[in-house]
Amino acid sequence: MRTKKFKVLILLFVLIVLSAFAISFFNKTITTVVNNQEEIKPILDEFFKARGSVLLSSDMREIEKFYDKSSTYGKWALEHEKRRIDYVNGWSEKRNLKFTEAQSFYRIKSIKAGKSSIWIYLVETMKMGYAYNTKANIINYMGLGIRHSIQLVKVKGKWLIRRDWYYDPLDEDSAFIDISPADGIAPEIFPANFTPSGEDSKNIKKKGNYDREGAVKYADTYAGAAWGSGNNYEYNQKYRDYNGIGGDCTNFASQILHEGGGLKMDYVWNFNGRESSTAWAQAPALFNYLIYNGKGRLIAKGTYTNMVKPTDLHPSGAIRELRKGDLICYEEKGEIVHFGAVTGFDSYGIPVVNTHTSDRYHVPFDLGWDKKIIYRFIHIND
Repeated sequence: MRTKKFKVLILLFVLIVLSAFAISFFNKTITTVVNNQEEIKPILDEFFKARGSVLLSSDMREIEKFYDKSSTYGKWALEHEKRRIDYVNGWSEKRNLKFTEAQSFYRIKSIKAGKSSIWIYLVETMKMGYAYNTKANIINYMGLGIRHSIQLVKVKGKWLIRRDWYYDPLDEDSAFIDISPADGIAPEIFPANFTPSGEDSKNIKKKGNYDREGAVKYADTYAGAAWGSGNNYEYNQKYRDYNGIGGDCTNFASQILHEGGGLKMDYVWNFNGRESSTAWAQAPALFNYLIYNGKGRLIAKGTYTNMVKPTDLHPSGAIRELRKGDLICYEEKGEIVHFGAVTGFDSYGIPVVNTHTSDRYHVPFDLGWDKKIIYRFIHIND
């Protein structure tokens, strides 16, 4: 009995110590945040304003001052920004367009204080505008959603960024090192009655076995943190979020097909309220499911150049055969790694996509991807 009583006392002591530590850490975190809130918020406001501005100017001096360049991690974070800016600048030149606007707002999700730094988890929502040089009077708008884990450290009395970890729709995490955009742009050969929606009465069924307009509406509602999205910039809480455990892009594509487009689940492709089947949530499996059960048809497969140029099989280029509600697969080194849903067409007729993980709203389908990427265009059968 004494032994049992002693164990209970020890357990109570441990719980009290842990509780005291938790309360102390919590109070320390809150105190640090409150004490420094007035210092941190203006810095974050200025940083995210500059982050958009530098995409237009390409002048690194606009953001260099925010980083702890005395730290290796700070240098890496700044180099990541430079790589991102260089890519966007190169992509816009090759697509013969100019970015006209880039502005962000952010929402802080959590703040934790360490001994000598503060970690901030926040979500950035960015709006960008662009115009083709041949159609300079038409501004196209797209939205991005970026989840940041930022470490701030105080150096010589000033808060600086030492780490900034994020998935970036403008610089997709890739199996390729130092990604660079593909050359070229699709010929402007769409018909005279073509509109930025990308559809005319001859090419779209309002509702058949597959509801294309419903699919696009769902994709726009639940595009997550990206500007333009609905649902208060949140995913559909009915479904599991796979961010951090493999990515949510395929799960989102399946939701678009089912919830928006009306395709029925079956024993291979389904979500049961808790877990998803392999075909529902994993990119290679969804591709195989769509193609081999007849719900989808492969239009073409190839690099960006292959997909935009006219061929005997695709006289206007495979890119011109996509319709709203169709899907695009992204393949790296022989493996399908990503899905995007076609939600429209910009002023030049280029397909724009909505995606998850790196949240995108009406973003040109190849923006953020390397020239070596293999695209698979999938038409969803009506």
